[in-house]
Amino acid sequence: MAKTLAKNKEIKTKEKWRTNDIIVEAVLIFVFIVICIIILYPILNVLAVSLSGDGYVLRGAVTFYPKDFTLAAYKAVLSNKQILKSFGNSIYIAGVGCALSLLATLFAAYPIACCDFPGKKLYTIFVLLPMWFSAGTIPSYLCISKLGLVNSYWSLILNSLIVPYNVLILASFLKGLPKEILESARIDGAGELKIMFRIVLPLAKASLATIGLWVIAAHWNAYMEPLMYISDFNKFTLQQVLQDIVLNADAVKYELGSATSNTVTGAALADQLKNAVLIVSMIPMLIIYPFIQKYFVKGVTLGAVKG
Repeated sequence: MAKTLAKNKEIKTKEKWRTNDIIVEAVLIFVFIVICIIILYPILNVLAVSLSGDGYVLRGAVTFYPKDFTLAAYKAVLSNKQILKSFGNSIYIAGVGCALSLLATLFAAYPIACCDFPGKKLYTIFVLLPMWFSAGTIPSYLCISKLGLVNSYWSLILNSLIVPYNVLILASFLKGLPKEILESARIDGAGELKIMFRIVLPLAKASLATIGLWVIAAHWNAYMEPLMYISDFNKFTLQQVLQDIVLNADAVKYELGSATSNTVTGAALADQLKNAVLIVSMIPMLIIYPFIQKYFVKGVTLGAVKG
């Protein structure tokens, strides 16, 4: 009898825990759905406005799906030479900046993680010091100006060539590599450069892919640096063009005159153009991320700072 009561009590306890688990899971799913809606709604609204007809846009009747579907705004944006040129400028800066930044980050992290030499601690402090102290805006501008890099893409590329945090992440990952492989290569007569490019680089693809995504996103979204260093209209990045069109409503500069007219169609097209430019600016990141996603979690996990 006692055993039966104990067994029944155990069954009831399990059922109670199972019910509690279902309730907790349902609450978590609900919270997740709410968070997704909060994050996705503004993006869907921007996309819907860019694809909607004039009347619905002017009445503010567009929510998260297009009404009176039209591609007029995208035709205007994608046929505009200055917008396309700024798009190309940003792609060039992000691409070249990412390649050089990954190379420089590897050169900076490799000695910290894989080498023993006099002054290693001092070198590590020197590399990581900018994480706590920076020169400031005015000294940085004066330095770029003295180097003659104002109105040059190199002012944006070289200014963020090595990010101390990225060096720390990569160095932490490299410290986890088997030391026996590196020692065997040294015994066989391989130099440090050969070890770095032939052995370390292939093993560090996941971490480098993650850092590469960060670097590309930073260059693509950079706003203050182009505003400081680039004043040549033909060298504007996409973020500067977005600032002119979306914030300053200066569409005339980009020969989008109809967007600033006082007609009903012009007023609607202004909103459509702003949202279309924003959507177009998101496309490269949306294309790149799926290809790097498989490395992203692995790279962050393996490159996590060890205690």
